[in-house]
Amino acid sequence: MTVLSGRAGWWRRLFAWCYELLLLIPVLLLAGALFQGLFQLLTRMPVDQISHLPWARNLSFVWLLLAMFGYFAWCWKRGGQTLAMKTWRIRLVSATGERVCWRAVLVRFVTALICFAPVIPLWLMVRLDASWLPWAQFSLAWCIIPFAWAWFDGDKQFLHDRLAGTRLVFAPKQPRQQQEQAA
Repeated sequence: MTVLSGRAGWWRRLFAWCYELLLLIPVLLLAGALFQGLFQLLTRMPVDQISHLPWARNLSFVWLLLAMFGYFAWCWKRGGQTLAMKTWRIRLVSATGERVCWRAVLVRFVTALICFAPVIPLWLMVRLDASWLPWAQFSLAWCIIPFAWAWFDGDKQFLHDRLAGTRLVFAPKQPRQQQEQAA
């Protein structure tokens, strides 16, 4: 097991979060393509009908949320790291330093989703109707809450980590010999 030093720095966590957004795009594109393919195969309807059927839109949305949760849950439970976290040498652990439990994974995901999810749809609405601008600005402020929380938190943890009982720690690179022994 990797020797973990102290908590991961605020900037390191922010950059890992930005990188995570880029890596999440292909996950969601693949999940969306799978959903559309299965939708067309099972219903024999053209794929463009998803946007006209409220139940299909809702089902697609739930499917994408499940895919996103599956990606994060698998990575966090398996080794405490997503690809972005590995790149930035960050590991997710419980408050006691152990592997995270399912409850912590779910609480962390849902809390982060509540904070970050409103941003993109509201800013897309602004492009269609400028009257949505105040709501989009509010969503951006809402999105900043987890990062601002880390500035004032005693352990410098994000809001979703505080609520889930998890923490992000710095995971220094292992020497090659230790990597081979761990595998």
